[in-house]
Amino acid sequence: MAEPFFYESRFGDLRLFLTKVSTDRSRTLVVHEPSSGDEYVAQDRGRAPLRTRCSVLFARMRGDDLSPIERCQRLQAAVDDKPRIFSHPTSGSYLARIGPFTEDIDEHSVITAEIEVLRVGQTEAVSPAGAGAIAATGVGAVDAAADALDLELADIAINSPLPADTKAAVASWSSTDTVNTRQVVTQVGSLTSRLGDQADDLEGDIGFWPAYKATVLLSEAVRLAAAAATSDTAQTFVVRIAAPVALRAVLASVYSAEEADARYDQVMLLNDIASPAWLEPGSDLVLPQRTAVSRSR
Repeated sequence: MAEPFFYESRFGDLRLFLTKVSTDRSRTLVVHEPSSGDEYVAQDRGRAPLRTRCSVLFARMRGDDLSPIERCQRLQAAVDDKPRIFSHPTSGSYLARIGPFTEDIDEHSVITAEIEVLRVGQTEAVSPAGAGAIAATGVGAVDAAADALDLELADIAINSPLPADTKAAVASWSSTDTVNTRQVVTQVGSLTSRLGDQADDLEGDIGFWPAYKATVLLSEAVRLAAAAATSDTAQTFVVRIAAPVALRAVLASVYSAEEADARYDQVMLLNDIASPAWLEPGSDLVLPQRTAVSRSR
C-alpha cells in the first residue's frame, strides 16, 4: 500500500499532516434587486473570512513524540481554546481558530478528521534582516564590506591586507563560468580565520569597536559569498522570518508566480530546510536574487 501524500502544517505548536486542503477566498457580494427592470447592482463588501477546510491524518510519523490518539486529542482541545498561529501550506501563517471538527476511525484504526480553520488575524511573515546583517551577497557585498573595513582601520592607523585579499579572492570566484568548490572552501576558511584573529585583536579596546564590527561583517560577507558561489545562484539576499510561515508563501511574496516555483529547490538547498511548511520565527532565510521582472513588481 502506497504511503499517503500529505502537507505538513501546524496549529500553534501542534504538528498537523494534511491530506486535503480546500480554501475559500471569496468576497462578500450583496445583490440589490431593483423594484423593476433587469438591472441588478452587486455591492462588494470586501473579502469574506478566510476559511480553510482540511483533512487531517493522525498517524505515527518519523521523529514524532506524540501518538496519533494524543495528537487528535490535543487538536480537539484546541477547538474551544484561544486563537493560535495556523501554518497554511500555500498562504503562509496567520492567527486562526478551529470551527467544525469531525473525526473518523477506519477499519485499520487510522484516525482522520475534517476541520475548518477560520482566520481571525493577520501575521507579518517576513521582515528585513536585522540591523548590521548582510542584505545581499556576492562580489558587490564583499567589496562594500571590505571598503568599509578599510575606512575604519585607517581611522585607527592600522594597515591590514585583509580587505584587499578578500576582494581579490571573491572576485576570482566569479571570474569564470566554472567554480572550483574545493578552492573556494579552502580560501574562505583561510580568510575567515585571519579575519577572526583580527577581530580578537580589536575586541579588547572600546575605541576599536567600529573596526571590530566591520571585520565581523566582512567575515560574514565572505562566508555568504562562498555559499552563493558554490550554489547555482550567484547573488543572494537575506530576509528574517518574523512568524511561522510556509516556504512557498515566502517565495510567493518575493518572486513572480513563475519564478517562485523555479526557486523552490534552490532555496531548500541554500538553507538546508527540513520542514518547508514551518519556517521558524527569528531565523534568517537566504534567497536567490530576483530577476528583473520580479524586482519591477
